[in-house]
Amino acid sequence: MAEETENQFKENFNWQKITIDAVNTIIATAIGIIIGLLVDKWRENISNEENYQKIIVATINNLENYEKQISNIQTQWIQYCEEGFENIESDDYEETDSSLNEITDLFFWEDFMQQDRWIEENFINNGGFIEDTDLRLKIGNVYSLVDLCKNNIVKLRNSTEKAYDRYLYYFINEKPENAFSKLINDKDLINYRETVREVYYNLDEYITIIKDLNAEIIKKSNADEKALNEQRESSKKILEIINKARQ
Repeated sequence: MAEETENQFKENFNWQKITIDAVNTIIATAIGIIIGLLVDKWRENISNEENYQKIIVATINNLENYEKQISNIQTQWIQYCEEGFENIESDDYEETDSSLNEITDLFFWEDFMQQDRWIEENFINNGGFIEDTDLRLKIGNVYSLVDLCKNNIVKLRNSTEKAYDRYLYYFINEKPENAFSKLINDKDLINYRETVREVYYNLDEYITIIKDLNAEIIKKSNADEKALNEQRESSKKILEIINKARQ
């Protein structure tokens, strides 16, 4: 009886159907896993692209800020000093009682620079989400040139302070007509004058290269133009507030 029941069970059991169902289940599971992985990869790509855009837009904006501010220091302040010294050195320059006071402004110039340390340090430490080697190299080159500009400005500032100390000494201890003659022949003022000229031409060269590199970076980066313009406007407003506060 038991043997007959077992034979009936085997006859009624559809092995082909269960095999097909098992295969279909395995296929469906595999497809589900693949789709899940593709969705995760898609989400990761979107996230990486969003992060890349944030990093590259902020980086470009930071580089452009450096370019503008270094250019302003060079054209508005250091150029003023250069022209002031050229005036003093000209053959038709007259020494008067007020000659000493006429060069006072040569010692007061603005070297403040607005900068985003986090963006710069993030790039230096890990390059952010910028995978393009050539693009990263160009950005790194701009930061290197910015450092050269900063070093030149620090050098000029140190020279300015020494020359200004001599200016005060002569202004306090000498008569105006004697003070002017002694000051323009003082080694610290001569060094300051030479440093002004050196830094003026150095910055002029560096800024030209920075401008070219920034243009290449913008072209190569595929940065979101709308986001970049928003960053530019924000930086412009901040700089205007800072300039207004310094006046």
